[in-house]
Amino acid sequence: MDLNYEGLSLENVPYYEKDTLWVSPMNYLPEVMGQMRIRDRILIHDVTLRDGEQTPGVVFKKDERIRIAQALNDIGVDRIEFGMPIVSQEIYESFEEVLRMDFKSEIVAFLRAHKDDVALAVKLGVKSAIIEHIVNPYLLKHIYELDHKATVDRIVDAFKRIEEHGVKTSLMGWDASRAGLDYLKRLYSDILDQVTPESIIFVDTYGVMTPWAMAHTFKTFGVWFPEMKFEVHNHNGFGLGAANAMAAAANGASCVHTALLGLGERDGNIALDEVAMGLKVLLKAQTNIDTTQLTHIRRLAEKISGFKNQGTKPITGDFYFMLETGVGVHAIEAMRRSGFGGNAIMAAFAPKLIGKKGYEFILGNQSGVSSVKLFLDRLGLKATKEQMKEILEAIKQESNIVKGNISELEFEHIARRVLKKG
Repeated sequence: MDLNYEGLSLENVPYYEKDTLWVSPMNYLPEVMGQMRIRDRILIHDVTLRDGEQTPGVVFKKDERIRIAQALNDIGVDRIEFGMPIVSQEIYESFEEVLRMDFKSEIVAFLRAHKDDVALAVKLGVKSAIIEHIVNPYLLKHIYELDHKATVDRIVDAFKRIEEHGVKTSLMGWDASRAGLDYLKRLYSDILDQVTPESIIFVDTYGVMTPWAMAHTFKTFGVWFPEMKFEVHNHNGFGLGAANAMAAAANGASCVHTALLGLGERDGNIALDEVAMGLKVLLKAQTNIDTTQLTHIRRLAEKISGFKNQGTKPITGDFYFMLETGVGVHAIEAMRRSGFGGNAIMAAFAPKLIGKKGYEFILGNQSGVSSVKLFLDRLGLKATKEQMKEILEAIKQESNIVKGNISELEFEHIARRVLKKG
């Protein structure tokens, strides 16, 4: 039968790889890609052990902190924000231990623009640090009673104190997104006239930007400060965190800040798995992340933190490769039989990309005959079409009664009962 689909091809295109991924061709139109300025390699800076620990109810003990750092190192995270040494003796001692370990990842100390924080970091012997200070001029004035010059002086003093010890240091100005571009241009210019940070971290502390605004902001920074690297640290206030991170990466960001499970204060940080897969699959950007370890590290983080995402979480959520609907199961099986490949049919990418073995088919009141046949085949049972319909109806009735899914053991009981009658 001629289905008249001449001219359609999924060969040698960026949006399809057989049994691996299938996303939108509109992502790669010249009109879209031509607007982007993606760096050759984008770094991942993980904040789980500092900002992530500020999640209500989450506390990391020393051995847990070290274990998470090891896992982040193993997966290929470029920089691990290990915490604030000044916060507690336990964090300080954890720093001492991790700095002796053979990590490929950079271990980063998070410091206030204060001489005591700097002195403690120098005493520890850290090689990399972030100097943090608020940069919203309204809060500087009304909360901290600092004018512009005093703010610049405080930040510059902290940088000079730590840079004389050879520590690689970035500037993190929090609540930058509510400060406005004109003020940030003035502030960054006055700071850069006196010191040279390794990078400037732009922070959308309360997650109040749109992706269009984020894209414009990073484009503007590229024009104003062409020699300076800009990173993005943003929160998820309106559920746009991952989109904003991608917008920054598509417009020149050198590094994206993430957290396991999206841990963080209030609305949380941006989940490592979402950023890693978004960059890899959608932007075709290079990172050092081994995405096949994403499922493993998510489960490790859940066990240690006691924090669990809902099943519908993007990328590594428990439901991402779980299928109940008859239409979904039928589509995957039909595409596999056709030779087209079924692993990226009912999802954007194949389970193997994040370290999962495959789809998990479940039974419930949305199941179809295709699901019944699949489960019968697993058990080595044969049934007529009428018997399969009867089994399906029994599954749906039971699912409605228990208000949930039907286990494989329960399915076998139902199937054998129906087959025995026939």
